[in-house]
Amino acid sequence: MFSTSLSLAALALVFVAPSAVNAHGFIHEYEIDGKSYSGWIPWTDPYLSPLPSRIERKIPDDGPVLDVTSPDIACNKGGETGAKAVAPVTAGSKITFDWQNWPADHLGPVSTYMAACNGDCESFDVTQAKWFKLDAAGYSGGKWASAQLIDNGFKWTSTVPSQLKAGEYLVRHEIVALHSVGQPQFYPSCAQVKVTGGGSQVPSGASLVSLPGLYDNTKWPDIWDDNFKSFAIPGPAVAFTSSSSGSEESDPAPASTHASSSTHVPTSSATSHAASSTQVHTSAVTSADESATSTASRASSTVAASKPSSTGSGRCSAKRSRRGMVKRHVSHHAKRHH
Repeated sequence: MFSTSLSLAALALVFVAPSAVNAHGFIHEYEIDGKSYSGWIPWTDPYLSPLPSRIERKIPDDGPVLDVTSPDIACNKGGETGAKAVAPVTAGSKITFDWQNWPADHLGPVSTYMAACNGDCESFDVTQAKWFKLDAAGYSGGKWASAQLIDNGFKWTSTVPSQLKAGEYLVRHEIVALHSVGQPQFYPSCAQVKVTGGGSQVPSGASLVSLPGLYDNTKWPDIWDDNFKSFAIPGPAVAFTSSSSGSEESDPAPASTHASSSTHVPTSSATSHAASSTQVHTSAVTSADESATSTASRASSTVAASKPSSTGSGRCSAKRSRRGMVKRHVSHHAKRHH
């Protein structure tokens, strides 16, 4: 019999850890203006009382959104509801997204967008959002952006434009996994920030895009095809290009110099837009429960980048039983110890 002192996070870890190598991924932590914020941790946060106050809108689990026409494509399922907290960020400063794990075979592009909340983000309806691109990276020098993220310690860094007008914004960060041919998997998350500083500009016109809508005309490649050589990154040009910190890439291009503390520099025919993959070492996760969860999940990135098997639904077959197991057991013990 479990002791009543056993935390829900530890209980979840018991059932998640054996399957961690099959996991997908989500953002565990944000570093904004040098301060760390936990993401929404789907294995533990829903079972805490009171619910934790997060800057990130809720996600259901570490699985993908599969339907690009669904409202879930904007901020994931549950992301239509505002979060309780907002992180202050100075225009011109950086935001680092720490995934803490990502499967090596889930190859694909990485992007970051923002949208003005036109007031309070907590009550903002995400279906009304107009998104502008901060950065994006795809396939360059024979390497996908997701692999670059793994090389950088599972982290991706984006820069808030220095020209951006003060106010509350959603920040949408996403990996698209293309390992399952014909069924791209979308992993979006949205965090709420309050921009401060001396900027006065807001993107408009062709710089803005809706979600759903962004991927309407996108042709997703078979990345395992021997003839695959390039990928055109979806969406508009990066807003405020003069403040760019990197590149939006669409091979073929020679491999660029890359170091853990330096910004990825565009080369050859890669289109110059603004993807920053600078590795930033954030502080420890803000609670012991989150640390335990992240320790187990890091093992998932050890999978070799070879063509995986998947179910007809587009989801990897290892997901179903584990997700149900976690929810059943955690829910059961939550009821017993309330």
